[in-house]
Formats: sequence, structure tokens, C-alpha cells
Amino acid sequence: MRKSVMTLFAAFLMLQAHAETTLRLMSDPDAVALQELDSVTAIFRTKPYLQNPTDGGITVMWQTTVPAYCWVEYGTDKNHLKKARTLVNGQALCNNTIHKVRIDNLQPGETYYYRVCSQEILLYQAYKKVFGHTAQSEFAQFTLPSADQTDFTAVIFNDLHQQEATVRALCSQLKGVRYDFAVFNGDCIDDPASHDQATKYITVLNEAVGGDRIPVFFMRGNHEIRNAYSIGLQSLFDYVGGQTYGAFSWGDTRIVMLDCGEDKPDDHWVYYGLNDFTQLRNDQTAFLKRELASKAFKKSSKRILLHHIPLYGNDSEYNPCVELWGEMLAKAPFNVAVNGHTHEFVCHKKGSLGNNFPVVIGGGPSMKNATVVILEKRGKVLKTKVMNAKGEVLLDTLF
Repeated sequence: MRKSVMTLFAAFLMLQAHAETTLRLMSDPDAVALQELDSVTAIFRTKPYLQNPTDGGITVMWQTTVPAYCWVEYGTDKNHLKKARTLVNGQALCNNTIHKVRIDNLQPGETYYYRVCSQEILLYQAYKKVFGHTAQSEFAQFTLPSADQTDFTAVIFNDLHQQEATVRALCSQLKGVRYDFAVFNGDCIDDPASHDQATKYITVLNEAVGGDRIPVFFMRGNHEIRNAYSIGLQSLFDYVGGQTYGAFSWGDTRIVMLDCGEDKPDDHWVYYGLNDFTQLRNDQTAFLKRELASKAFKKSSKRILLHHIPLYGNDSEYNPCVELWGEMLAKAPFNVAVNGHTHEFVCHKKGSLGNNFPVVIGGGPSMKNATVVILEKRGKVLKTKVMNAKGEVLLDTLF
């Protein structure tokens, strides 16, 4: 009986909300509003996912099914929360469906709880706004590393090519591994044709690695550059430094990320004159020179290089990055480079191909070839482990 009464009461509240909206709109016959959703939970299209954990801050991203006004509530205590929202030149960024909120001035080493909030916008006019339901996500938590933190674990995937079964199989082998962040090192969201397609697989990846509680780095491979939504895809991420390449520190370890662009020359017919990766690589030459000379790089205990297309162990005749960056990297004290692209796992020892550091190349999208790289640093020791979808250990060594 009580359940029936509660159901009737909930239905009454929903009808009351619809009635209030109708009355508001009746006062303005020219207004055209969206219909309010029947369920608060229907407002969220994705769970929140964490991006760009740099400079004492982190970015929270998520999507809604309807235009909304959004904010993040966060704090070290769930009962005392602060509020963060996105402002653009004094104006709240709202009435959209892709949401990106930066939280700054966080204390490294502290555990923060957060939830995202989205309020439907039914009508957005110059002198009239009509709002609908407000949805709140469940609380999640994250912790930013302190500058002197020596220990961390990271997992790196590559060349998944939107194979859901493959990423789930790899993640099933990570049970018991407590990792601090995840990297998708290119050709994971390959040839994105539409926003819907990209969102679907990004959601698969985020949920597979727990992207609401650990930051996720989506690096660009040559296949993310192709197809109709390749430009739009970038709006779903918050890149370190606002570029598809960059560098960040996780405790006393420096991670450098490069974007090799496409795997064919800019003047290849398949690009129709729409690419200029020559300039992008030149820009990164200047970036890499600055990075290698930076205090953050030099003082680091360990240094990791990430990029999709290998500079070493790449059989392609077209490999312009070697010419541009090879001389600098030959002197750079990286402990390991992690790449993809070839769809075949291999580890090249330092000096075996003119490489100044070990090179680990991950496998491909099939269950047979897929791999996950686990970087584990404890104190001054960096261990690199590679596993396949069966849980077999292909590499387990110290660098």
C-alpha cells in the first residue's frame, strides 16, 4: 500500500512540474520549449570522466541527452562541497550537451569527492529561460599526486580499433592491479564517423578503466585523424596544454607525449590537400627542444616517452619523425618509450636499432594480438610488464 502511495505521489509531482512549465509557456505565446524529460536519469548520456590532471587541477567531462546548465560539486568532505562551473568571458557555458568543467587549486595527495549536476534547459531566449529537471551523478573520487610522490602504476592500451570485446578481455586481466591513470595510445577510436559512434566507444573505454575515478589520456593515432568526425572528436577530450602532444609530471616521473600525425606524406591523394602534419611535427620539434631543457624534465627520477607510430622498429618507408626528432632523442635520457601502430608486440632493447632507450611496441586489435602495457614505479625502480588478452605475461623487466 505504501509503495502505491509513493508511486502516486511521484506521478503527482511530475504532473505538477509539467503543469508549471505549461503555465510559464502560456504566458508567452511566442515561446517554443523543449519537452521536459520523464526521468531525471535520462538527462545523463555518459558518466563523468577525468581529464588533464595537471598544474594542481583536473577536468571533469560528461555529456547530456538534452541542452543543460551544468556544474561540479566537489570537496574533501561530501557534506561540505564547493561548486565549479565553466565561464566564458563572464558567461556560464550552458545550453549545450558536451560539458567540460575545470577544477583548479586542488591539494596534491588529498582525496576529493565529486559529482556532476545537470539541469535541463527547456527554453533559452534573450529575456526568458525555462528549466526542467536537475540530475546528479553518484559520488566518485580522485587523488592528484604530490610532487615528491615516487610510486605509481599506469596502464597503456593501443590499436583497439573499437573492439569492445578486446578491451574488456584486457581489462579482465587487470583485476587486482590498482592503477593511477590510463592511456589510450592511438588508433583506439579509429575512423570516427559521427559523434554518436565516438561517444559510444569512449564510454566503453572510460567504463572499462574506471575513468570517473582515474584520469584518462586519449592520445591520437593516425586513424583518429580519419573520417567525418575526426575534428569533432577533439572536443570530447581536454588535452594537456590544449594540444594533441604535451608533457606532464606524475610525482617525480615525467611523461612526454608526441603526435606523429598521419603515416603517409601530406600530399598523398587520400588526404585531398586537407592535412599539414609537416607543420605539426615542426611545432613539436620546438616543443621537444624546450621540454628536454626544462627543469621539470631534468629533475625527474624517471622519464617515459609515449607516441603512437614508432620511430624505431617501424618498417614504413615514410618515417619523418626520425629525421626531425632522432638527433634530440639520441641524447635524451628516457627510460622507456611505448608505441603502437604495427599491431605486433615487440620489445627493442636499448641500442638495438639506434635507439637510446628501450622501445616497447604494443599489439593489435584482435584477441590474438592485443596487449596492455603496465608501467609500475616503486621508489627508483620502473618495471614494465606486458600482458595479452589471455593473461599471459609477454614482458616483465626493469628499466
